[in-house]
Amino acid sequence: MEYSEIDLLRRKANMAIDISEYHGTISAYLCCDSFQEDDLLPKEVNFDGSSVSAQIIEFKHALYELISDTINSFNDTEMSFYPFLPPDSEELSIRAHSLSIWCQGFIDALGMFISERELTINQSDQTFISEIIEDFAQISTLSKIAVESGDEEELAYFEVVEFVRVGTQLVYEELRSEMN
Repeated sequence: MEYSEIDLLRRKANMAIDISEYHGTISAYLCCDSFQEDDLLPKEVNFDGSSVSAQIIEFKHALYELISDTINSFNDTEMSFYPFLPPDSEELSIRAHSLSIWCQGFIDALGMFISERELTINQSDQTFISEIIEDFAQISTLSKIAVESGDEEELAYFEVVEFVRVGTQLVYEELRSEMN
């Protein structure tokens, strides 16, 4: 599914979650451990289905598909993982803001997971992962107002998205090998 399709389902279901932030969060959890898909659903849609609207059920199925696609992209030998962000047809400020909150969701969830599990990471891996997290933290401070439109800014945005894509894939590989 495309970003705009899932966001439309979110609005129809009257859900307040941000799709990019949610994807950053599930991406971090998937980097750390193998979770059941139900554990990755937001509380607002994790229900037994007995008394909810058709829109919420449809949104829940879309989130299952997003989780499944994310798992498959992490496990793909082609490194096909990609942060779930608005399409290039959206204004640059909107895309940059979504990337910012994607990174925030990722670092929040990764920090929570490491803290909850009281994990220790090999010192050399910790430096590598810490650098990526620090860079993601810097990206998470972007605001819509700070982003201007233009060819140079578009190129910079694509480079930052590529950095986040590859950085996330590397964190996934490092943490998965550390846990095995």
